[in-house]
Amino acid sequence: MSLTVGTSVAAIVMGERVGIPVLPVYWEYVASVFRLAPLIIIAIAIGIVTTLALRRELRPIAAIKLMARTRFHNREEFAATVGPVLLMPLLLGAFGTLKQILPLYRPFQWDDTFAGFARYIFFGHRGWEVTHAIFGSAEATLVLDRIYTAWVPLMFAAVLLYALFAPPALRARFFLSLTLGFILIGVVSAFAFSSAGPCYARLIGSASAPAYDGLMARLNAINAAGYHLQALDWQRQLWVAHENRDYGFAMGISAMPSMHNAVSFLYVLCAWHARPWVRMSAIAFAVAILVGSVHLGWHYLADGLVAWGMMALIWTGAGVMLRAQLPWPARRETTRAFQLA
Repeated sequence: MSLTVGTSVAAIVMGERVGIPVLPVYWEYVASVFRLAPLIIIAIAIGIVTTLALRRELRPIAAIKLMARTRFHNREEFAATVGPVLLMPLLLGAFGTLKQILPLYRPFQWDDTFAGFARYIFFGHRGWEVTHAIFGSAEATLVLDRIYTAWVPLMFAAVLLYALFAPPALRARFFLSLTLGFILIGVVSAFAFSSAGPCYARLIGSASAPAYDGLMARLNAINAAGYHLQALDWQRQLWVAHENRDYGFAMGISAMPSMHNAVSFLYVLCAWHARPWVRMSAIAFAVAILVGSVHLGWHYLADGLVAWGMMALIWTGAGVMLRAQLPWPARRETTRAFQLA
């Protein structure tokens, strides 16, 4: 809770310093997140009913009641389940606000540094050149576009799923890692390495912009051929809002490090000791987000790889922090739980 409150205070103070009415923007962000909650709850409810049906549960109502009693059997468990769900929109509001005011404090200046990283890996080729050589068809590009767009509702679903169904150790580690990720990766590191991304390279006057003209031309050609790419719509909308200083829900430009990739990799870490199909699904989603972030011009390859590395460190640190808070006799008993989490 203190991390969320501190980030919120920082967002309000820093916004007011540059003349931005942060509270209306913050409230719009929080309200928008809560408006999406019913849809996510309905989707999860459908998933629960489907799971019970596949199990051929003879007493589904009793099974649901047992699940609820297990989750809310005392005040501590109730707070640990409901608290993160209520606090997460506040954290996202603070993150969204800080992301939008980032260029006012730190103008984009790191794009050229990160633009050439992939050439050391792919023998002189840019990351997008490799992804379009492998997934160059319009159909594959459209699939990556839709997967990338699905990241937002899937994150809200993950918050509810981990709050309601994850074992206590895994739940605590997930939410602590997610919170630290948004603060350390999405805010602190984003301010330190302020960059806009390949899709904006030409617009910010980056010296590496010519290397990405071909990418944007290719994406626009696919879009013009009848394959509507939502990425291009969002990229235009974000840039117009950036130029007009129009602050609101889901606005803001920041490339390094990539929160899309960081959160997607967190799912892999959480699912590492889960059933094989769950683990493989998480890995496939994380790889699709990494490829899509480069393929669609949102990020340089370095943005995603750095985000993966930082989230791995945060995940490890979260486990250490949570174990350190336990009394010594309980640490040994929970060590295996945290290892499996």
